[in-house]
Amino acid sequence: MAPVIVVTGASRGKLFLSNPRRRWTSVLALGLGAAIARQLLSPPISANVVLVARTESGLKPFAEEFPNQVAYLTGDLSADQVNQDAIKLAISKFGKLDGIVFNAAILDPIAKVGKADIAAWRKLYDVNFFSLIVALKEAVPYLQESKGKVVFISSGAAHHYFYGWGAYGSSKAATDHLAATLAAEEPDIFSISLDPGVMDTNMQDALREKHGSEMSPSEHERFLKLKSDGGLSPPEVPGNVAVNLVLKGGPEVNGKTLRFTAPELAEYAK
Repeated sequence: MAPVIVVTGASRGKLFLSNPRRRWTSVLALGLGAAIARQLLSPPISANVVLVARTESGLKPFAEEFPNQVAYLTGDLSADQVNQDAIKLAISKFGKLDGIVFNAAILDPIAKVGKADIAAWRKLYDVNFFSLIVALKEAVPYLQESKGKVVFISSGAAHHYFYGWGAYGSSKAATDHLAATLAAEEPDIFSISLDPGVMDTNMQDALREKHGSEMSPSEHERFLKLKSDGGLSPPEVPGNVAVNLVLKGGPEVNGKTLRFTAPELAEYAK
């Protein structure tokens, strides 16, 4: 029977030109969530997937291409009901739940703590962290039954300081801890927090084009240089690791926080 996976933040993508120097030849790079969804839906996996995002525009094409495999839900993930409904949709549509990839996150606000917009911090935490707990509370009984797997998408910002990134980075550090907590509390559920590295996505566009004045000059220059030097990976690369983990993650990496290139994940990169 086909696995049933929930993927959040599954709708965003952008044009991506090939990079011969790095041997990356994608013509279209999806956002990470969409890249994960496409690999899950396509043969040989052919999973049934519940897609969740803020807008329908990126989800509807998946439903049209894979009409018997896709159910989708749109809404603001800061709302508890959306997270609960995503799990309920998996059960009502496909009858079980085998895994979740928690990919949805927001970056704003970027600002020093001394200039923090408290409401914006709360909004970020509602999306990046509390939404995970709401969904997990609904999902744990079904994941216990299926001996399911949960992949939390983390970030290097969880453990490395970036000027003005206090809200985003701390929410990802909390996510890493939540992944370890779930693994410790639920022996029948696999859990891992995965750092996907620096990808060529809309988030990187925003960092270069929108948030330059809110970061230190050296950090902004680093992101500009990563783009110009071809140092951004296509989301399909870490996405492949996330897919393999949500399908067959094993005890050797359960409860850990790892970058997608970590030696411990070499078998999941194939």
